[in-house]
Amino acid sequence: MSEPVQEAFTEALRAEINAVVARYHALAVAREEALRAEIEKLKAEVVALGQELERARAREGELLARAQSAAAASQALEEQFAAEQRFAAACRGLEGSLLGEALKGAVGREIDATPATYAALKGRGLEAVLIAAFRERGRSVAQAPLLERERSSLGALAAAAEGELITPLSGTKFSVSTMDKASTVVEPAEEGNVVECLMPGLRRSGTEGALLFPWVVVATG
Repeated sequence: MSEPVQEAFTEALRAEINAVVARYHALAVAREEALRAEIEKLKAEVVALGQELERARAREGELLARAQSAAAASQALEEQFAAEQRFAAACRGLEGSLLGEALKGAVGREIDATPATYAALKGRGLEAVLIAAFRERGRSVAQAPLLERERSSLGALAAAAEGELITPLSGTKFSVSTMDKASTVVEPAEEGNVVECLMPGLRRSGTEGALLFPWVVVATG
């Protein structure tokens, strides 16, 4: 091959190589730019996700604070009406009984496990409700003795109202200063003594004085 031809071939080959290199360089640059754009897009998404995460954390903190506040309020409400809840629980099973009706009348509504009932009990005062109900039930106890479900609820009702029952034992000497005579029965051997306590009285826990005297049956000669 002559020298001019060889030079021409070399130049053509160099040009072709340069073109190939330029083409791959252009492809590499384009690829690099695409990757850079993809990276920038991903960075933007990461930033957006970070911001969303921060908002979610802030929202979580807000909701947690609200939940804690609601729990504290619920606990405070629970503590505030604890006695009323125990009182309402002690009233379960008294539906349709004379004592149940007396309690309902004293409160002015059905005694159920609802905030409205607790508020009504709190407003009237458990002690006042119990005194009114005991007094009302005591008026009829000689003609309509306490049912077992009524009698079994008295202790819990008294305890919820921070009170104690007064229940004279059979054989106790009757006294008008501490008891109410509901009825009498002829039993000469026990004359002047209590034969039966039909309806317990009531006093504040830890005290001696009576808020309400018990209704008793007294023996006569």
